[in-house]
Amino acid sequence: MSSRPAQIANRLLALRGQPGEVFLYPHIDTDGDALGSSLALLRSLRQIDVRARLLLDEPVPERLKFLPALDLIETGAELAAECAAKQKLALLIDCAEAERTGRRRALVEQAEQIAAIDHHIDASQSGGLFWIDPTAAAAGEMVFDLICQLGKTARAELIDDTNAFLLMTAVVSDTGSFIFSNTSARTFRVAASLMARPVDLRQITYQLFDLTSQERLRLMGRLFTDAQFYLSGRLVLATASQHLLDEYGATDQDLDGVINHLRNVGGVEAAFLIREMNDSSLRVSIRGSDSFNAAEFAGGFGGGGHRKAAGLVLKGLTLAEAAALIRDKAGERLSKR
Repeated sequence: MSSRPAQIANRLLALRGQPGEVFLYPHIDTDGDALGSSLALLRSLRQIDVRARLLLDEPVPERLKFLPALDLIETGAELAAECAAKQKLALLIDCAEAERTGRRRALVEQAEQIAAIDHHIDASQSGGLFWIDPTAAAAGEMVFDLICQLGKTARAELIDDTNAFLLMTAVVSDTGSFIFSNTSARTFRVAASLMARPVDLRQITYQLFDLTSQERLRLMGRLFTDAQFYLSGRLVLATASQHLLDEYGATDQDLDGVINHLRNVGGVEAAFLIREMNDSSLRVSIRGSDSFNAAEFAGGFGGGGHRKAAGLVLKGLTLAEAAALIRDKAGERLSKR
């Protein structure tokens, strides 16, 4: 284990039996990786007498309500100001910036110390207790290593059936059930260890990727029909307005996976999905290829992510203006290749 995760483990262990608390913060718009990792770490810390809490400022997404231990999450009104006095360490999960915690940001910034476990490329944070490992396919891989380190030092078996299920959900979520290009030998080593427990892998993949609804099915059909292709099919772009979602009775969660289907069209090298948010901002999801670096493109707009999967947020533009901007900027990059 490298020095950074060992430092985080030592800091957490220093709080054993102490009145101070560790607050865990998965990123906003939480996904299977962020929430599965956070829940597994929360349970592990409590098992070794480290007082810990998991805070969300949003309801658990419907697609993740199959996860165990959801009753341990605190949300909404429970995020009271008096929490700050108890917080010794704020630990960000699957992100490395306080702004990625949404309304919890003020609470994060009041912590005596901030740490992070993240596998996204982020040059803005380094040193201290910020463990950034872009070679990891999922935060779940990193949290698995951390939990193993904690268990070894505390002489406790922390990877029980529930934690194995949670961590497998994390890994499966961010690797697309082991088919994304970020999947590595390390991923399979972690998965093999977790599968030593009675983990229902089929249940995880069904809940994350296969289960759908009539609203989602119809919405996807409309988005695929209206998607625009450019540069002889090398670039594809789809837009989702709030009006469109309302028309089909769909929610933001029903857009999950749409971008991957767009990227899978033969000949496509860069795929974009632009989503209109309630605050009038626009969230852009990007999927790239060997010839199009999604993270690099997103970085030019203040976003980030991985080489083949990234995102950014645009403000002050209409959907049409944003689509034209993305089309032109992405087209310039692709035209040079």
